[in-house]
Amino acid sequence: MRTAPFVSPSEIERETGFGKDQLRKWRQRFGFPPAESTADGKAAYSRKTISQLLLIKRLLEAGFRPNQVVGKPSRELEKLKLALSPPVPVMFRDESTQALIEQLKRTDLAGFSALLAEERAKRTLLDFVCNTVTPLMNGIGGAWSRDEIDIHHEHLCSCCVERLLHAEILKLKPKDGLPIPSVLLFSLAPGERHLLGLLMIEAALAEQGARTINIGSDVPLNILKLAAISCKADVVALSFSFAYPARDVVPTLLHLRRLLPPQIQIWAGGAGLSGIRKQLKGVRIMSDIGEAVTALNELTLQHSGTDKSSH
Repeated sequence: MRTAPFVSPSEIERETGFGKDQLRKWRQRFGFPPAESTADGKAAYSRKTISQLLLIKRLLEAGFRPNQVVGKPSRELEKLKLALSPPVPVMFRDESTQALIEQLKRTDLAGFSALLAEERAKRTLLDFVCNTVTPLMNGIGGAWSRDEIDIHHEHLCSCCVERLLHAEILKLKPKDGLPIPSVLLFSLAPGERHLLGLLMIEAALAEQGARTINIGSDVPLNILKLAAISCKADVVALSFSFAYPARDVVPTLLHLRRLLPPQIQIWAGGAGLSGIRKQLKGVRIMSDIGEAVTALNELTLQHSGTDKSSH
């Protein structure tokens, strides 16, 4: 059956999930979708516009804001989609990643959680985060970019992984014989809601002996400052996802640096920092979890030296 070349305004929500009022607002603000019509002059949406709207929908579901994607050329939107999760051939997925993805495809959350717990039982938290969770999320992103799964599968995956990491972090206690543990306050900046990356780092560092406090997502910077001082934090750690507006990353970090006392360190990581090419004074930018573990070890040595000099 041949697909009609145009979709009428009354059918647009069924086709794309966007209502007429929403699209009217976007046209006024962003100039998209364009005003189109059929050969006989009736208002309509072309298949090209529909395809672009569906791509916008996927990017919005992945965490982008309307002003980042609406009205952008399709070529640019495709680049954003690929950058979110570079396509990895299915053959390169390891056995456990493939098995977990298959459980998600069937929406077998009990089976998915059980398999995830099995993988956790085999490994340290650091190893689990680096060699189970990271490949899994890359695999999920690749499967989404190839339309093997829907975005809700990714949300279900993140939910299950986050619950497991929360539970594992709560089990950890300070190790005997170590210096007073460093206090790390974990948070996401205003407008950032992608919590999983932050939890992965928190889990790895908690296992190394840090005392971690996670105050969640979308935290105003002045509230973050008060929390850091109140908790006597040694470090405030933030994670920025790819969806976080690139223009806001550096101003956010520098503003937080001005707010915090100089003795409180700022650590930052995540895909949203990949475009930063310069050092930020008073901010330690990390490209992976291994760097965060190294930074914690350095902080622990500083504490140890301070303890010895005070006696």
